[in-house]
This record gives sequence, structure tokens and C-alpha cells, in this order.
Amino acid sequence: MRRKLLMLAGMAFAVVIAGCSSGSAQAAPDESTCFDISNAKDNLMLSTKSENARKNADVLEKYSPPDAVKAAIEHFVTTVGATPGDPDLDANRTLIANWLKQMCPNVTTY
Repeated sequence: MRRKLLMLAGMAFAVVIAGCSSGSAQAAPDESTCFDISNAKDNLMLSTKSENARKNADVLEKYSPPDAVKAAIEHFVTTVGATPGDPDLDANRTLIANWLKQMCPNVTTY
């Protein structure tokens, strides 16, 4: 359990560092775009069809998430949304939510 928490903390730290690096010159999205990205994240989590999961993942991936976040997005494409009993659910959802919060600080994420 402790190892898993350390791994999650390390991935979250990597997401923060990637977002703060000087190589990241991407301008912050406007409010409408943030709303669309947030909806895509929510719709990915609620997907019940693989084509819907892929469509929402594609929206998120347009915004160049770091590799750890891409992997988290792909996790939910593979599982076709957030599924009960998924041992990686919270870790992957947190990675995506933290990345979204970095891009769009005014968006409420869950």
C-alpha cells in the first residue's frame, strides 16, 4: 500500500513539474475550452461504449497531456470508463483531474 502511495505521489509530482517546465509554452485555454475539456473528462469516466470512450479521450489528448496523464486516459479507454472494483481507478482519475486543474484552475474536478 505504501509503495502504491509513493508511486502515485511521484506521478502527481511529475505532472506538476511537466506543467511548470519552461518547455510548456501552451497558453491557458479559455473558459469555453476548459468547459469542453472538463466535459470530455467526465464523459470518459461515464463511458459505457468503447467508441465514446475513445472520442472523449481524443478530445483530452488534443491538449498534449504529459505521458502519465496519457496513460491514465488510455486506462479509461481500455476499461471503457470508470468501473467499480478497478484498483487503479482513483490513481488514474487523480492524474487526469490534477492535470485538468493545472490547465483550468477554475474548473471543479472530481
